[in-house]
Amino acid sequence: MWSSDEGGSMLIEILVVLLLISVLAAVILPSGLAFYRRAAVEYEAMRLIGELRRMQAVSRTTARPLGPMRGGERAPALYVHTDGYEIRRPVKGRVRVYHALPLVRMRREGHTDRPAAFDWNGGIAWDKSSNMTIRVYAEGHEAEGLRVVIDGAARIRLQRGRP
Repeated sequence: MWSSDEGGSMLIEILVVLLLISVLAAVILPSGLAFYRRAAVEYEAMRLIGELRRMQAVSRTTARPLGPMRGGERAPALYVHTDGYEIRRPVKGRVRVYHALPLVRMRREGHTDRPAAFDWNGGIAWDKSSNMTIRVYAEGHEAEGLRVVIDGAARIRLQRGRP
């Protein structure tokens, strides 16, 4: 059996251990969240670049007009939403929706809602004098975000820092 002194010292030891754990958690948790934010934003930006390059390659083979009977284009188009994006393929009406990791947001910069699309030669399918920029950032930390830029020559690149 324990004496009352042993029980009291054991309680103090448990409280000291809990205090140490809470202090370590208070120090480690914010840096762990910052690491997650940076890694998640980087992952989503690189995934978006991969999707855009895949769309560009597909457009080179499928974006030719269907002819006078059916009209229209067959190239896929990427629409950006705050929590991810969707890729629409007009031929069979397929839509693939992708949701970003938790806390990661995406936003088109500019005032137009046109989708990202490429023509049959892999070039951009909109006004070639302007860039399309998609901002990928962690919720509440927009200044630390990355930009995916498609320029007038249809080059897709990642831009870090401020423009």
